[in-house]
Amino acid sequence: MLKIIIPIVLTVVLVVLIITTIFSGAGNASVISVMAGLFADAIAAAIDVVVGVFFWVTLVFVIIEWVDRSNRAAGKEPLVLPERDWTPDDLKDSESFMPKKRTIPRSEPAFDLIWTAIWVSVYFNADNLVGIYEGGANGLAMVTPAFNQSILLSYWPLVVLVVILQVLMDLWKWIRRRWDMRLATFNLVVNALSVLAFFLIFTNPNIFVEGFLTRLEDLFGSLGSLNWIVGGILFMVALFALIDTVQGFWKAAAGKEAPMKGGEARKG
Repeated sequence: MLKIIIPIVLTVVLVVLIITTIFSGAGNASVISVMAGLFADAIAAAIDVVVGVFFWVTLVFVIIEWVDRSNRAAGKEPLVLPERDWTPDDLKDSESFMPKKRTIPRSEPAFDLIWTAIWVSVYFNADNLVGIYEGGANGLAMVTPAFNQSILLSYWPLVVLVVILQVLMDLWKWIRRRWDMRLATFNLVVNALSVLAFFLIFTNPNIFVEGFLTRLEDLFGSLGSLNWIVGGILFMVALFALIDTVQGFWKAAAGKEAPMKGGEARKG
């Protein structure tokens, strides 16, 4: 129960913490201080969740055991869990008989959800978080934002669609816990829409604030470096999406016809 409950509660708490911290800190502090505070709060929240879940789960089982002993002492029926009929087809869902390449660890969708919460929060607060910072009497302060927020938000329907599909896929991974062709195809759709969103946003000539471009040109003499950075980001996004998509189909197809271990099929 602890192995099931702790990852779920921890993921939900961290996602909520990330969203609230970034939204509340945007515009009031530099991105470095926001991330540093987020890291410290995440560690404290993780410890709190583990201790709290351990306490409450243990308390529930203590109560169940006490009630069960009381029922037995009073001659009542003991507590029993409902059972279902078992069939050989259930072996296909057993992790011990499933190729390891097809299994999905619970950490994978958990980290995906956390990463989604981070970039979505930054997307809706980019003008307050991403830009050129300069040191002052009160520490780092943003001189000019990098992105034109109104242009960014004009793509919100596509971004929200990607977020919804990503969350649905992560929930599917969490419940299913193994790759198959349907999940791999869904992963292909999510990756394609994600790459499309990145390309539409970063190829828009008005995505960057004019003041940001002027400062970069003053610092480096030209905007060639920015073009290289943007091109590199788009290339890496497309490359990682391609790798992730290919791995999804490869894992879905891996071991489908693998024989059972140790001659168990012969032993029947």
